[in-house]
Amino acid sequence: MANMAGSAPNLLVGVDGSLSALDAAVWAAREAERRSVSVRLVHIVDPGEAEIELGPWSQRRILKYRESRAVDLLAEAQLEVAAACPEVAVETSWVTGRPLPTLIALSRQALLTVVGSSRAQSQGAVHAGSVAVSVSAHGYGPVVVVRGARNDSRVQQRRTVVVGVDSSEAADNATEWAFEEAALRGADLTAVFSCGELPGSLADPEAQPRWWPEYQAQQQELLNQRIARWSARHPEVVAHCAVTTGRTAWALMRYAHEAQLIVVGSRGRSEFVGSVLGSTSHALIHHAPCPVMIVPSSASANRSGQP
Repeated sequence: MANMAGSAPNLLVGVDGSLSALDAAVWAAREAERRSVSVRLVHIVDPGEAEIELGPWSQRRILKYRESRAVDLLAEAQLEVAAACPEVAVETSWVTGRPLPTLIALSRQALLTVVGSSRAQSQGAVHAGSVAVSVSAHGYGPVVVVRGARNDSRVQQRRTVVVGVDSSEAADNATEWAFEEAALRGADLTAVFSCGELPGSLADPEAQPRWWPEYQAQQQELLNQRIARWSARHPEVVAHCAVTTGRTAWALMRYAHEAQLIVVGSRGRSEFVGSVLGSTSHALIHHAPCPVMIVPSSASANRSGQP
């Protein structure tokens, strides 16, 4: 095992040999630079996979090969990070264990856990959907799924953070993180509340339900009040509020094309193995045009990483 991380707060990146994992490593490095923390690149070697391999090699020799491969994958990711952010400190390690439980355990010490958006074809790859679902349901902090075209500088140039808002505690915590992220980036914030799918066409005043204008005005006022509380804490962030309709994920994605980051809340850490991510987060990690941050309700927006 190489260069094991210490106890200092860092951004944890799962490295699996995919191009999207390299994107995640570079994204994490840029975020670490903003926060003046280090990046920890981790590859997880699953010993269980060796038990079902066919061929002349013993399980031990297969594991030795995978450990050697892990070193190569980590070195490749470290080079990508060094090229993008040469001043950021990078720690690398490979860990033997089941990928998801191991990554969840490692997330305890991380400010953020960052993963790519697609599955590698090589051994040791972990599907981003599985990672985001499991780490968000069982982990100890926010998870970022890095989406968007590889090396697309347009995402970095966008000046908006989008957050999904409702009356839940999870959304309240996500809003706190979203304001912090907007402040770090010098970006505006757009808070989006969706009223769900409604009958008729809201684009056509003649087809709108009679009660819609009054209901929309009420929801707009409630959203304005909710966001005003956070704006008072972050006067440097220009906040916009949008009340819209449709499924929440698609409502958020309508605004995401101008966003550098989407932030949504989840119910948080669960002890139940069958716990799954909500439909909104699940849709976003598969379809959003920019990175998605999933914030459990227990995660504190503490940039120092201290309790």
